[in-house]
Amino acid sequence: MKYPLFAILFSFFFLSGMLLIASDKEPKPGPARLSSISGIIFDNDTHEKLAGVTVCFADSSQKIFTDAQGRFTLEGIAPGTYKIKINCISYKDKEITVNVSPSLEENLKIQLNTVEP
Repeated sequence: MKYPLFAILFSFFFLSGMLLIASDKEPKPGPARLSSISGIIFDNDTHEKLAGVTVCFADSSQKIFTDAQGRFTLEGIAPGTYKIKINCISYKDKEITVNVSPSLEENLKIQLNTVEP
């Protein structure tokens, strides 16, 4: 009687251990790959690059500004669809929709029109 009980217990622990080892080898989902949105903003008529333009997500209060060459970069963006607002004094406000993919950086060229007097 000792051996059948021993065989049952051994089988139970052996199979339990094998299941635990097998479950550790399953692929685990990695962290979501973050991307970025960058671009350049310029005057539609003169094609002059615009510095100091406000760029932000439509549903956020965080803002960034274009540099002296009219360039901006929004980093650490999760994949998805976003609305971006662009504001500059003497220019019409603009809102664009951008689709961000996990593997590609979005590089935009945005033209702003001047406000009519």
